[in-house]
Amino acid sequence: MNKKTKLTEILRDAISDYASNSSSKTPAEWLQGYLGEKLPEKSIDTIHDISSGIITALDVMEERQSALNAALEKGQSAESWLTDDIMAESGGNGSKARLAAEFFNGISASEKSYDETVDVDIIDVDAEDWNDSEWNDYKLKDSLKSIASAVGKAGLREIASETFLKSTEDGIGNALAENGIADALVDSANQGLKVAVSAGLAVAEESGIIPKTTLETIAAVAHKTVESFAIFRDVVKGKVTMTEAIIKVKNTAVSTFSGLWKQNKDKIKEEIVQTVGKVYGIIGASVSGAINGMLTPPQNGSRLVNAVKGAAKAAWNFLTKERHLPFFNKNKNKQKVYN
Repeated sequence: MNKKTKLTEILRDAISDYASNSSSKTPAEWLQGYLGEKLPEKSIDTIHDISSGIITALDVMEERQSALNAALEKGQSAESWLTDDIMAESGGNGSKARLAAEFFNGISASEKSYDETVDVDIIDVDAEDWNDSEWNDYKLKDSLKSIASAVGKAGLREIASETFLKSTEDGIGNALAENGIADALVDSANQGLKVAVSAGLAVAEESGIIPKTTLETIAAVAHKTVESFAIFRDVVKGKVTMTEAIIKVKNTAVSTFSGLWKQNKDKIKEEIVQTVGKVYGIIGASVSGAINGMLTPPQNGSRLVNAVKGAAKAAWNFLTKERHLPFFNKNKNKQKVYN
């Protein structure tokens, strides 16, 4: 059995188990019990730490999603919201710019995970000048806008990837048997479904099915995965147009990035790059596609595949536009734009 099939089985088991117990247990209660059962070699304290870490990380993601939704209601774009949010944080402009560069390199790493031959923009963080005197508000804001745009494109690149389509098709082939389970979970327990996906990913990590990672990464992938599924479910049901869907995907990528920023900004640059690279890279796309297919009733499978293909085509229209990065022009290793 290959790792992709095993991952799908683990995720199926976690979601099915949660669905069977969601009426009698809170997501936190279920998570601790489920992980205790699936990871018997772990101590009670370790299981508690894993469970509480996942719940805390998901709460941050949910808060960031709510904050973005409020801004969208007021007519602000996701990219503008992210830029203003980071600008408003305490600290000097130079330190914010350096951190932004580290996160940007994580986005570049995610692109590289889809195709190792592609050339991407890499910022030589150690070669830049991060003194506050070099970073007035205008320059910092302009740079953050560029990164916000790159984050949105990272979300579109995921649904445009062959990995996302193939994983969706694999998920359809392993769809959950219980009719209506997806609607019930998304309509009444969206956060619970994210907990279930996180639990599956935690088990998969401990089983060596996916690389070792952090709880923040697991929660971010689960959050983005469930939000993506809800978007494509609405496309299949005819509730949103394709244009509306890809905008929602882009915005979800931005809110997820905001959550990662809040939780990882005090970590070293290598950890930041790895975390962001995994969430927006091929691992995130594999999980997201598998869940999309797995939670879609078999009779709607062809509609979902058509929706994914349509979204991919629309996303590529954005991705093939030249990306301009007006910051770090002196020392960064500028290679080439999307083509």
